[in-house]
Amino acid sequence: MTFDETTLIICGILILLSIITPLFNPFFRCRGFIKKSKKESEDGEEPSSETLPPLTVLIAAHNNAEQLDKHLPLLLTQDYSADYQVVVVAEMGDSETESVLKRFSNDSHLYTTFIPESSRYMSRKKLAITLGVKAAKYEWIVLVDAFSVPQSDEWLKAMAKNMTDTNHIVIGYSGYDNLAKPYYRFERLRTFYYSVFESTRRTAYNCFGSNIAFRKSDFMEGNGYQGNLNLIRGEYDFLVNKYADEDNTALEIGEKAWIRDDTPSKKTWHDKHIFYLETRKYLKRSFAHRFIYNLDMLLMHFNYLLVIAALAYSILMHQWTITSAAGLALIITLTMRILIAHCATKSFHENISLWRIIPYEIHIVWCNMANMIRYKLANRYDFTTHKL
Repeated sequence: MTFDETTLIICGILILLSIITPLFNPFFRCRGFIKKSKKESEDGEEPSSETLPPLTVLIAAHNNAEQLDKHLPLLLTQDYSADYQVVVVAEMGDSETESVLKRFSNDSHLYTTFIPESSRYMSRKKLAITLGVKAAKYEWIVLVDAFSVPQSDEWLKAMAKNMTDTNHIVIGYSGYDNLAKPYYRFERLRTFYYSVFESTRRTAYNCFGSNIAFRKSDFMEGNGYQGNLNLIRGEYDFLVNKYADEDNTALEIGEKAWIRDDTPSKKTWHDKHIFYLETRKYLKRSFAHRFIYNLDMLLMHFNYLLVIAALAYSILMHQWTITSAAGLALIITLTMRILIAHCATKSFHENISLWRIIPYEIHIVWCNMANMIRYKLANRYDFTTHKL
């Protein structure tokens, strides 16, 4: 083994990068806040009926009759001492959804309304949300999807404790159910951690999940989705991006506030990511968001490539000191990244095997590149209601 100055510098760089680069990671960046928030949620006092505001749960249903039939009872039987209503906005003429809603029509919490068949040249879901907001009786509105399943009958209570005078948006955790592919659940959680960082350190950027509360007055005074009604998707992203301010957004990550979305099909999962590539072109603060994400990915891949190159070179040149340092650097990198990610997945009960973590982290950037290619090859009219 050789120990000349150049060799020692190379070894030092390899070891240093192996320690530093795993820290450029959303799971590490937000670990303190997540731990503190979960403890506060578990140890905090239950909100009293006097402090709970009346609120509206809004569901924009679109060909979701089966899921609505399954999940609506969970929303109508929430343990919530204040008054609340569940507003379901459905498509006029959707006989299956209408049949489901009729079966629950005697429930005092339920209110239904329909989108006129004549409505054109605007996103049907954004129109449904707009109609639902107008129909809402109360200031606070909790928006979820028909395929979203509250994990507790105290879900509304957990979200509502953040509905204070100073807050205007509340974001809760929403993951996929346990039947979804482990990669889907891992990527969804990792994306949520970026939302956590932006909501706590600066101004919230978007909401990739389906568990958000906002104020009716903000929506009406800000003209709702004006400016992006023609874009088919992005309803949660635009709500947060448009109405979030530096100090008006709260995160509720206690287990009682969790929602799980039904397992998406492969096409649904890809479509969500491809439509987001169109949506983000119109979101504010996009550069800062993408800079942090790209920096994390760049440093991770740079570290791996440097270690692999050092191993290959040192073995060919019989530089065993560098080989040893590169091997140690690889072990440090893998260990730190696995432990950091495992703590995050464990915190949200995402049962991801340890051996999957590294391949999933590496796969994310390549999956995003594949989605970018699909987006570039797609017809631009696929993303807008204006076809002319």
